[in-house]
Amino acid sequence: MKSFVAKAIIEAVALTASHTLAAKTFAAFWKRVSSRLDEGVSYIDKHGDEGLKAEKTLLEAITFRDPEITRIIDGCLKEFMHSDVLALIDQVQKIQDGINERREQINVWKLATISAPATSLMPLKKTRASLGRRIAREREAIRQEEERIECLKRETLAKMAGQGLAMRPEQLDGLLYSAEGSDLAQVMAVAENIRMIEVNLSEQLQGPEASAAQVRAYTGYVMMCYRVYLAAIERARKMISEVYVKRLEDIIKEATSQMLQADALRQSLGSGRSAAAMNNLDLNSRTIDLADLYEKHLQRRLEDLERLSAEMKINYELARNTFRTVKVGGELVDVIRAGEKDLQSIFEFEPPKLEAFYDKNLRADFDELTAKLKQGAHKKR
Repeated sequence: MKSFVAKAIIEAVALTASHTLAAKTFAAFWKRVSSRLDEGVSYIDKHGDEGLKAEKTLLEAITFRDPEITRIIDGCLKEFMHSDVLALIDQVQKIQDGINERREQINVWKLATISAPATSLMPLKKTRASLGRRIAREREAIRQEEERIECLKRETLAKMAGQGLAMRPEQLDGLLYSAEGSDLAQVMAVAENIRMIEVNLSEQLQGPEASAAQVRAYTGYVMMCYRVYLAAIERARKMISEVYVKRLEDIIKEATSQMLQADALRQSLGSGRSAAAMNNLDLNSRTIDLADLYEKHLQRRLEDLERLSAEMKINYELARNTFRTVKVGGELVDVIRAGEKDLQSIFEFEPPKLEAFYDKNLRADFDELTAKLKQGAHKKR
């Protein structure tokens, strides 16, 4: 794909975008990501016969085990993985880390009150009263930080709704407070940015002046965007299956071992000391149940990602087919134009079927050339 095509689209987008903050944000994003997409389109164009083969794993199909396309996709993902939800997750995590530190400090001070004197003549010595005041201040700070989190969540939901991306509070909580939430939010961020690209670039093709070169560029970008989306899905799937599920399996294994040990202790201890072992037995049993429940939840997440991957795989192949169809169609117009004098001698020339093409100007080019050829043929008669 020619770089001047990307520059032309960037300039057109930037001109249209200058009236609103959202459009300006897109123009800046597009300026960063378009060169990377260009690289990806060029790569796929050169390796057009490989596609996403069914006999390959998804990861092999996405990367072709080629460091070049891996580098391109990683570069695109770096730009695509930005969204309001991901920014919120990052903010909430930082606030939550601060809350956890405050709670740890409260526990330290609680332990200190055991040995602290009730009063002291030394102003800097910690007493039970002074430690109590410090604990109260930390609790108030925690309350304010928790309110700040709720405020940030409301602001994010409102902002997303204004962008046409409505989400329920419980859905947002699912992303904020689940192990796999950040990974799923990254997939959502890629989808959100692809949607933004499609909306903005398709607007550039609405006018009658849209050229075949722009159509080729647009379909190429869509094809590459879908390829990046497949990579984001695969990353999330791999993280869930190889990290979170394995962690749960380790937890279940350890809890089972401790439960068996607690049961053995319960049987060997007298009735007076078996209560603690029974309590441990119950706690480990609940841990196993909860971990098993969450593992089933993660398996459902994996099934959802597999279905989404299968759907996007088809969309990618369709986008790749469309890109090559438009590309070949555009090249055919160029060939016809270059050899128009020689073609004048052909009688009743019929153009190829172009129902699959999305470029109205391309169809007009064929109609115009066909009319000329037919006119020349009638004159020869």
